Amino acid sequence: MVARTAESGGAPKSAPRKVASPAGEIEDLVQILQRDLLEEGPPACILSAEGEVVYANRAYHRIAGALAEAGAAPGQSPLGLMPQAGDLSPIAVSQEHKLSIDGRTEYYRAKRRFIRGADGALRATALVYESTTKLKATATALVQATTRLDDTTRLVSDWVWETDRHLVLTFVSPRVHDALGYHPREIIGRSLNDLPAQPAPKLAALATSGRHAPFRDLEIAVRNRAGAILLFRLNGLPIYCPDSGSFLGYRGTAENITALRQREEALIGAKESAELANRAKTEFLANMSHELRTPLNAVIGFSEIMESELLGPLGSSQYKSYAADIHESAQHLLTLINDILDVAKIEAGAHELREEEVDPRDVVGAVERLVAERATRAGLRLSIDLPERLPRLTADERKLKQVLLNLMSNAIKFTPEGGRVALAARREVDGSFVFEVSDTGIGIAAEDIPRAFAPFEQVDSRLSRQFEGTGLGLPLSDGFVKLHGGRLELKSQPGVGTRAIVTLPPERVQTAAQSGL
Repeated sequence: MVARTAESGGAPKSAPRKVASPAGEIEDLVQILQRDLLEEGPPACILSAEGEVVYANRAYHRIAGALAEAGAAPGQSPLGLMPQAGDLSPIAVSQEHKLSIDGRTEYYRAKRRFIRGADGALRATALVYESTTKLKATATALVQATTRLDDTTRLVSDWVWETDRHLVLTFVSPRVHDALGYHPREIIGRSLNDLPAQPAPKLAALATSGRHAPFRDLEIAVRNRAGAILLFRLNGLPIYCPDSGSFLGYRGTAENITALRQREEALIGAKESAELANRAKTEFLANMSHELRTPLNAVIGFSEIMESELLGPLGSSQYKSYAADIHESAQHLLTLINDILDVAKIEAGAHELREEEVDPRDVVGAVERLVAERATRAGLRLSIDLPERLPRLTADERKLKQVLLNLMSNAIKFTPEGGRVALAARREVDGSFVFEVSDTGIGIAAEDIPRAFAPFEQVDSRLSRQFEGTGLGLPLSDGFVKLHGGRLELKSQPGVGTRAIVTLPPERVQTAAQSGL
């Protein structure tokens, strides 16, 4: 039997008629309202006693095909069956359906209503399909959110808590057992202020304060089941009723920071010990400087007298040679001691600059004179590259000379015979000033450059046998450059050579007005 709808003309339309009384007019309006509500309402149909659809509204026709595909059409569903006489078995009154409509998944709950005649006998069955798609999505989202929250409270190291407006704990996550050894049921019902083993004024103030503000990093000491004192960091947010806006309590987390505090204390202790050891080292070196320098000065002075034979001939040429060796060794030892003391002072922050106006040409010239003979003996070509006009600098001239002398000495030391060593100076476009020492020596691998800046380090232990030195020149130069606010860079390639670049900041460069030019 074909279902009849209002659109197909299956449902009879009321013919215009004269209303005899207001009561009759109201009755007609009620019938029209009932018909329109049914037609414009959710999917609905009426089945005869034989299970045939005798009426279906427009919304039902939209899902009829999907019901048939899902095997849930009224004739296929137990909801469409009318109970037989004497059948006492339970009768389903609703059923959930999952339908595919226009490529989307939608959910409907079918509800049955029996239609009885005037004599009370069952005449037909009405099925109304209520859309539960949004309800299903909401329920799914709620399950996912609840699962996510449960997983989070189990996985994170913090334990989660919640209180009422009087700070009485109403929820505690299972993590509290790992943290304190108590089951959540042993904690719930107690006041949050009962947890601290020692008074916590900030926590106690939450119960009496009328200002319910969030709080973070509130540290409390809590005694666990074994009696040990543990340190926890509490974070909390106020909870408000979504309807009335009234304050309901607090919700937050508790993080065990006992181990973190122990590590921090250990680090602080280690730092203090290191600082004490460093101060002790600096004081020792400062005290020893006088003890070492005094006899060295005597050795150097007497060896000079013997070498120059100021008091008469020594009697043998070998004595003069020995005196020269004594003098050279004492000078080397004194230089070494001075370098060690300078490194110690830099590390201790005790070095100060004696700033003055410096002509870079004078600095380069002095360094050239000191290393020229050494370069010649090593069979190296020495070149100096200076522009015609160079600005003056504000710097410690002695330390600047020592930096360049150390870099030039290293370049000469590690460059084979026949190589080239160069010293250049220039002003950069950004206003900074650069000294550059380059060579064609043995070079350094990029990964070894940081070691070259460490005191007493040799990049290759074999070099200590081939080339003398303590490894203090580069660290000392780096320290002096940093004291000037600059930086020292090494760019090197094994077998090609090395470039040492000293960059002084623009504020170290004097303008023409400052220099009086």
